[in-house]
Amino acid sequence: MLDSFEKESKLHSRRAARARQMKLMEEAAAGLPLSDKADQYSTTSSNNLAPDNIAERFSIDDDGDEDEGPPSIFTDTASSHLWSSRTGHDLDREELNFVLGTNNNDSQSASTAASNSNKLKSFTSGWTSRKEHEESRKLIMMASRRLNSQNNVNISPFGVDRDDDDDIENNAYYQQQRHRIILPMCCLDNLKFICALSLLAVALVAIIVAPSVLVNRNNTEGEVPWNPWAGGKETPLDMARFDRIKDRILEHRISHASVLEDPSSPQYKALAWLVRDDERHVDLPQIDDEGSNMTGNNVDDEIALFQRYALAVFWFQTTDAEFVEESLGMTVENPRDIAWNNADGWMTSKGLCLWYGVTCHPHQSYGVKYDGDFHVAMLNLTSNNIHGVLPGELFTAFLKMTVLDLHQNELAGTLGRELANMVELEDLFLNGNSIKGQLPDNIGALRSLQNLNVHDNEFDGPIPVSIGELENLRELGMFNNQFSGRIPLSIGNLKNLIALYLESNQLTGNIPPVIGQLTALEDIRLRNNMLNGPIPTEIGELKELRTLYLDTNKLSGAIPTELGTLYKLDDLQMYENELKGSLPVELAFLSGLTTLYLDANGLTGSLPEEYGEMHALEELIISSNEFTGELPATIRGMKSLKNFRGSDNQFQGKFQ
Repeated sequence: MLDSFEKESKLHSRRAARARQMKLMEEAAAGLPLSDKADQYSTTSSNNLAPDNIAERFSIDDDGDEDEGPPSIFTDTASSHLWSSRTGHDLDREELNFVLGTNNNDSQSASTAASNSNKLKSFTSGWTSRKEHEESRKLIMMASRRLNSQNNVNISPFGVDRDDDDDIENNAYYQQQRHRIILPMCCLDNLKFICALSLLAVALVAIIVAPSVLVNRNNTEGEVPWNPWAGGKETPLDMARFDRIKDRILEHRISHASVLEDPSSPQYKALAWLVRDDERHVDLPQIDDEGSNMTGNNVDDEIALFQRYALAVFWFQTTDAEFVEESLGMTVENPRDIAWNNADGWMTSKGLCLWYGVTCHPHQSYGVKYDGDFHVAMLNLTSNNIHGVLPGELFTAFLKMTVLDLHQNELAGTLGRELANMVELEDLFLNGNSIKGQLPDNIGALRSLQNLNVHDNEFDGPIPVSIGELENLRELGMFNNQFSGRIPLSIGNLKNLIALYLESNQLTGNIPPVIGQLTALEDIRLRNNMLNGPIPTEIGELKELRTLYLDTNKLSGAIPTELGTLYKLDDLQMYENELKGSLPVELAFLSGLTTLYLDANGLTGSLPEEYGEMHALEELIISSNEFTGELPATIRGMKSLKNFRGSDNQFQGKFQ
């Protein structure tokens, strides 16, 4: 029981001593004079240490147990003194090594390593972070220097008396430790290997991840997307190349100077894309100042560049919300509303011959379909949800284009005179849009044109006289517009014309007799206009005619008997006019006729008995006229008749 009490008393004394030691360290580090109690402690400490051992006053024992003292084999005074000096030197060095985060010498014994392990547990509770570790190291060093100055004693950083040689040795040791990488405390002793592996793993991850992060960052900062709805930091333009290409574009009159000098125009954006963002890097061929060697492949390369530029203009003109809003007078609330249905390949590094809707002329080396930039033969973007106006570049850059098909889109604006540049154009389909204004009066320059379809738009004004110069024209579709004025007499020059569609306009005047010169005609549709005068007898010359729509006009006079010579006629509609007279018997000769609409006129007389020979007739509509007499019994010979209307007339008798 007494032994237990004594142990508790000693433990309490040791804890009080440690508290006084810490206070002494703080005063010494702050440069304050040592307190009386501290001095008293220094004089009454065990073994009456001399001033040259004053550093031992900073020795802290955190083992939490009693100081067992020297082993029993050290019984004499010298041995005890030897043990005391050993603990004052080695143990303080070990404690300071833990505080400083340094390692013991390689010559340490296994017992010293075990002691370090025990001390690690006590010190890690007080010095848990690197910052605290550094502050503690500075605190002990300042305390050592302070005590050294007050007592004129050489005290080493390890808290024990050292001579000059020892100072030099320990300073060298300390400098050596400064240049070493101080590992976390978990790396001490047996944990070094584990911590080192962890640090190595972190380093490997940094080496692997860092380059990819830098690459992604560089790609993000350098990317300039062509999509007008996407953001991006623009890279500087190569202005020398920009100006060089611009000069050639102006020289060939692909664009006007005013638009190429306006950074907000689709032309400027297209050229900027071509110079800066186009990964295909198409450039002008190297030629001399005179351009005297612009032959063969050089010409092809230059034209290919112009075409790529023109398609880029068309792209920006019809996909940029600002341009679309301006051209259509609408508000684009969602970019998807004006996005093309199909834009595969457009504005990419692919050759324009692989862009959706683009077909190039066959190449002697690559064949029909190839990844290249060559003369465009066809641009077909039918029903592709394209909004906006047609830029002039679409007509000035494609000198060898044969087909331009943009029907059933949301195009607006007008057609400029630049259209006349497409001298090799054979098919022009712009129907089903909202294009306004007049047809260019120089449209006759398109001498190769075979199909001209501009119906279902908002064109107005007269039909150009130059249209008669399109001698190769086979189909002329201009219906559902607002064309006005007379049908030009020059139309009689279209000897190869097969179909003439001029219905649903505001055309006036007579049907020109020259129409009888279009002997290849198979289909004439002039309905729903304001045409007047008689039906020209010259129509009887159109022996290939199958369809004739003259209804809903103001035509007057009698039905020409010459119509009876149109033996191939299948559909004849002349209702809602001001026709007079009787039905010509000659119509009975049209054995292939299936439809005959003559209602809402002022026709008189009776229905000819010969009409009973029209065995192919399916519909006979003669209501709302002034017919009289009885219906002939021969009408029963119309074996194919399905629809007969004869109301609002003055027929008599019963139909038998």
